[in-house]
Amino acid sequence: MPLLIDSRRLDVSLPAARILQTCPELEERARILKSKPPQIVGANGFLYVQQRELAATTPTDSSVSILGSEDATTCHIIVLRHTGSGATCLAHCDGSDSETEAEAIIQAVKSLTKTTEGRLELHIVGGFNDQRQLSMKLSRQLLKVFHKQAEDVHLVTFCVTDINDRKENGIHLPIIYGIAVNVKTGEIFNATFADRQPDEDLRSAYILTGGRVR
Repeated sequence: MPLLIDSRRLDVSLPAARILQTCPELEERARILKSKPPQIVGANGFLYVQQRELAATTPTDSSVSILGSEDATTCHIIVLRHTGSGATCLAHCDGSDSETEAEAIIQAVKSLTKTTEGRLELHIVGGFNDQRQLSMKLSRQLLKVFHKQAEDVHLVTFCVTDINDRKENGIHLPIIYGIAVNVKTGEIFNATFADRQPDEDLRSAYILTGGRVR
């Protein structure tokens, strides 16, 4: 089924800025997200997601209420949430295997959803105007792989590449490096994290040795 914006089929061949121009609501959500300073998230009730990782849970989870990730430069952070069950998955994608990542994200949310009421809502944040255009390639890649999924997926937040770009002393940099999602409420916000446990070093080593999304 196609990727949708406000129940309309999305043309995934369009550049990110053009997509926002066709949907004022999407543009406004990106503007609001960028306008707020990052919130510092503490360790209590929080789970950090590293590059090539995903995590999923539901509002009934008594241990985890916030999922988050940062250090996304050319990488993109994905949040997929089912509005009926509240099941939420957050993933930190680097383009190493976007098709597998998209399938795993959708399967994670579906496995935690026991109701037919509601819809899948997608949020994509990350990237900037890097010289090698890696961010742009990843933005397009992610749109295409979610567009190919069997389920209807509704794009709700899209703050990527040139939309998430700022210049400092002539150098392009991302505006948002990290985001978090409150699993209880579905709120997504600009965030930075005081704690990246458990086993940050061990999990980082997994990535450096070529580990795939998990």
